[in-house]
Amino acid sequence: MFLERGKAALDDPRTNFSYDGILMVISAAVLIGYLIGSIPFGYIVVRFFSGKDIRDYGSGSTGATNVSRKLGLKWAVVSGLLDVGKGAIAVLIWRWIAPEMELLQAFAALAAILGHIFPVWIGFKGGKGINTAFGAALVISPWAALLALIAFASAFAIARFVSIGSISAVFVYTIVVIVFGDNLGGRTIDSVVFASCLPVIILWTHRRNIKRLIRHEELSPGKGKNIGTRL
Repeated sequence: MFLERGKAALDDPRTNFSYDGILMVISAAVLIGYLIGSIPFGYIVVRFFSGKDIRDYGSGSTGATNVSRKLGLKWAVVSGLLDVGKGAIAVLIWRWIAPEMELLQAFAALAAILGHIFPVWIGFKGGKGINTAFGAALVISPWAALLALIAFASAFAIARFVSIGSISAVFVYTIVVIVFGDNLGGRTIDSVVFASCLPVIILWTHRRNIKRLIRHEELSPGKGKNIGTRL
C-alpha cells in the first residue's frame, strides 16, 4: 500500500517536482538533514562549560549519556533535548516543503542520525544517534515513538544501562511501525523505510556497548573515566 502511495505522490502535480528533479530533491533532503544532525550539541555544551572535549571522557560519545558523566543530569537533559529537536526539525522541514513526498522525510531523518554519528564540524566523531532518532520518530510515527519511550524507560529501570534501554526502544519502535502501523495512524512509506533502517544503524553504533555488556564492563550514566580515544 505504501509503495502505491509513494508512486502516487510522484505523479501528483501538487509535488511540483518532475522526475528529472527527483534526484536533486533527494540529495537536498539528505544534505540538509545531515548538516542539521551534524550540529554537535553535546560537544558544544561540554566545551562551553568545562573547556574540555567530551570525546576524551567516559564512552567518548557526544551524546547526552556521556554529557551526564561530565556535567551532570541537568546539562545532559539540555543536550539530549537539543539532539531530539534536530531530529524532529530535519523531518519537519520536508513535511512542510513537500508533504506529498513522504519518502523525503525518511531520507532526511536517516541523514540527520548519520550526521549526529559522523558530524562534519568536529572530525566525524559524534554520538550514537538515539536522541536524534527519537526526535525524527516523534514526527514520523508519534504513537510508535511514545511506545518506544516506554520500552526504553522500562528496560533502563530493570537493567540500569542506557544502552540496553536504547536498543530495546529501537526494536519496539520497528516492530510497532511494521506490524501494527495500520492501527496507529497508518503505515506510510517514510515510516516503514525509517523503521527498517534504524535498527541497523543503532546496533552498529552500540556494537562496543554490546561487547562491554557481554563482558560486564558497560558504563552506567554518571560514571566514566578519561580516555584518549573514542570507544
